[in-house]
Amino acid sequence: MWRTFALSALSARALTVEAPLVLWLGLAAVAAFALLVALRGPRRVRVPSAGGARGSLGALDLPWVASLALRFGALALVALTAARPVGLVAENPANGSGVDLVIALDASGSMLALDAELDGRQVTRLDLAKRVVADFVRARSGDRIGLVVFGEHAFTQCPLTVDHRLVLESLERVDVGVVGDATALGEAIGLATRRLRSAGGPDDSRRILVLVTDGRNNSGKLAPKTAADLAQLAGVRIHSVGIGTEGLVPFAQPGAEAPMRFERVDLDRETLQQVSDATGGRFFRTRRPEDLRAVADAIDRLEARPRALDPRFRHASLAPLTLALALALLVGEAALAHGLVRRLP
Repeated sequence: MWRTFALSALSARALTVEAPLVLWLGLAAVAAFALLVALRGPRRVRVPSAGGARGSLGALDLPWVASLALRFGALALVALTAARPVGLVAENPANGSGVDLVIALDASGSMLALDAELDGRQVTRLDLAKRVVADFVRARSGDRIGLVVFGEHAFTQCPLTVDHRLVLESLERVDVGVVGDATALGEAIGLATRRLRSAGGPDDSRRILVLVTDGRNNSGKLAPKTAADLAQLAGVRIHSVGIGTEGLVPFAQPGAEAPMRFERVDLDRETLQQVSDATGGRFFRTRRPEDLRAVADAIDRLEARPRALDPRFRHASLAPLTLALALALLVGEAALAHGLVRRLP
């Protein structure tokens, strides 16, 4: 309502009254009353000395003017209320509807593999994934974005929100091993689907899940294919992103002088492809840092934000708002009179 009143005040066509004659008569009466009071001036009080009189009147003038301004402002608003003011209220969001998007990020032990490069230095898969996901979030202005992190289990790191700063802060706190070293793909899909369904919005709103992982499902009670079928029923489209090289990959050992160890890591491409196909999404395979950035750009194009809608407006009464403002001014005038102005007997 406050936004509506501001819009109405800025647009001459937005604010109208149903009884203009009442408005003009009321404003004329308020103006005449204000002129009469101003001509009479503040009530003078006899005091023993002329110096004291000048000091007293000087102290009373400013509060007296402020009190009158509040009082006559309230009366003018009452006159406006009696004239039945009408303003414009938006019936639909001015920027159209956004996309509900959850990013499910793998934080299992294999994400510590040192086969990624960032800014010319060797980093873990998780470090690279976090940087690319952060850039992706910054590019999705207007969307509600949430973050699910999974390993042996899945949990909600950040609920769906339009505050992307909160999403980025939550992403920065993700670390490997917070939920175990295994990989529960099915649980991650199931939890992300629940977050998207519980977020509200119209039934035809777009619900997107971006699943980022480097392994295969080896934990949890919910199979990935079953979770994907449930997501499809909920209207969720899943884009799966498999990251990292396969085979023997290096892992850093604790200690500065410790040599690297090598472990075999394999990606379950078949399952990720099935998950995406079941929901109408796409599966992306990435082996190099530039591949992952290209995938983020591709998903951004596939899930482009809906075109902004031209706002529609309807006329609504502003009388409750103007009356509330008048009462607020009267309360302010009463507080000023009893708190700042000392009335002499």
